[in-house]
Amino acid sequence: MGISDLEIHLAPKTVFQFNIGSWVIPVTNTIITMWVVMAILISLALIARASMKYLPKGFQNFAEWALGGMYNFMKEIGGEAAQKHFAIFITFFLTILFSNWLGIVMGLIAEQSGFLRAPTSDLNSTAAFAIVAFIYFEYQGLKAHGVLGHLGHFVNLKALFTGGPMGVIDFFIGLLHIISELVRPLALALRLFGNIFGGEIVLTVAFLLIAPAFPLPFMMLEFLIGLIQAFVFSVLFLTFTALNTAHEEEHEVIAPTKNETPPVVHAMVG
Repeated sequence: MGISDLEIHLAPKTVFQFNIGSWVIPVTNTIITMWVVMAILISLALIARASMKYLPKGFQNFAEWALGGMYNFMKEIGGEAAQKHFAIFITFFLTILFSNWLGIVMGLIAEQSGFLRAPTSDLNSTAAFAIVAFIYFEYQGLKAHGVLGHLGHFVNLKALFTGGPMGVIDFFIGLLHIISELVRPLALALRLFGNIFGGEIVLTVAFLLIAPAFPLPFMMLEFLIGLIQAFVFSVLFLTFTALNTAHEEEHEVIAPTKNETPPVVHAMVG
């Protein structure tokens, strides 16, 4: 296969399909790779659980070090309240990371047939990740503020009728917030898809143009990019969740009574 025979397909290839009545359910090469990723992660979790000891060593020591580091980093971004989001945060990170890395290795092994492909190089997969993330951080916003409180961040009718000119500005800022909220899952999906799909194209071209031993620098770069993209997606997900669940600080200004000296004046006089 030469560079002139290279065909780039945006959509994944259908390997086989299930026919259930009038429904046709295709199974693509990205779905198969995702099944492999799931099997690896489940196997690692079972191995870690079965070999868990009071004094960690070996794989358990590495797992505790890696997960502990991610947990502490997550708390630095989202604060103590973010610890309840750790399970889905680390699930996103590990699933996307293994999908990126496995796609690089298996994609080069099956380069001639294109049988295997990274799940994150399929826009359907990244859109699914982004939709799950969007539903989660919107649900957390509703849970933290209530339905009316959460919707009030987007449609601030109270400010429109009682805030004067600044209230009108606040109202239209809320409408712009609706657009930014809807763009979040689109940005998550397209950023991850574009970086991983583009990386696979670079690796394939490098493999065809140069001897098979020379794409190693490109592979190392793609492994690094795969790690960064998994990290970026997970951190953005956590940031959006923290923004939706954050409570606005309420500052009460207590006016002095008729015979009471304001604190600032009292300090200046004293």
